[in-house]
Amino acid sequence: MLEPKKGTIGAVDGGTNTKTNTRNQESRSFGKTIGTVLAAALLLICSKLMLAQAQTSAPAQNPRDSSSSEQAPVSRESGSGVIALLPPAVSHKRLTPKDKFQIYAHQNFGPQNFILPAFGAGFSMLHPPPLYPREWKDGGGAFGRWYGEQIVTSTSNRTGRLLAQVALREDPRYVPSGSNNAFIRVAHAVAFTFVDKTDSGHNTFAFSNFAGAAAGGFVGMGLLPNGYNNATHAEQRALRGLGTVAVRNIVTEFRPEWAPVLRKIHIPRILPEWWTPKHPQHP
Repeated sequence: MLEPKKGTIGAVDGGTNTKTNTRNQESRSFGKTIGTVLAAALLLICSKLMLAQAQTSAPAQNPRDSSSSEQAPVSRESGSGVIALLPPAVSHKRLTPKDKFQIYAHQNFGPQNFILPAFGAGFSMLHPPPLYPREWKDGGGAFGRWYGEQIVTSTSNRTGRLLAQVALREDPRYVPSGSNNAFIRVAHAVAFTFVDKTDSGHNTFAFSNFAGAAAGGFVGMGLLPNGYNNATHAEQRALRGLGTVAVRNIVTEFRPEWAPVLRKIHIPRILPEWWTPKHPQHP
């Protein structure tokens, strides 16, 4: 009788183990993404409950009050302009394609878009995926690769959103819930990831969010090392991009609560002038 070669059996077992490990890592990555979104939502809910007792605002100044005649974009003095990656404040005036491009240009080419990816690249070097090659883990070359990946991903995401917003006439601005209940506000922010507004103010499927997430996720197929440049990982990155939109909406929903905190600690004065966004003043 012929006996199977040990080397052949070992190779088959090794390949099976590698595939199993890859699936486990993908599952853990997916779980971390969902956990991050839920943790961010929980953190913001707690922040709302803690700040509600200490902070009050007049109805006329509440951006969620639908009775106000015009909701001007948040000024630099409020401190909410510090995070330039958030969508601009909503108003009753309709945005033109030029206005949308203005918002895109600031978010995509403002200094913050070149500074923040450096922190993301550093974090990725400290916690790289286990199967990444050495050139993605150590040295200046690894930092450059991660930094470039962050820039390309964010640029692709915003470009995909802009093209969809202009083509399908979607409004890039976030519309607050108008509720005082923290759970309703979080639910509204998450729902706004899937259903947003048209230029005329009607509800519509948020195709731009999905277009941006897909663009940011699949662009990595031409950048990342083997084993991470396939469609499965691209879909995972797209899902993370969609989760980022949900977190961004939650942060924007609670802007009236955290903006006064930033003002109290003088963040708008500490940060340089060029950091704060310059969205259209009368969109």
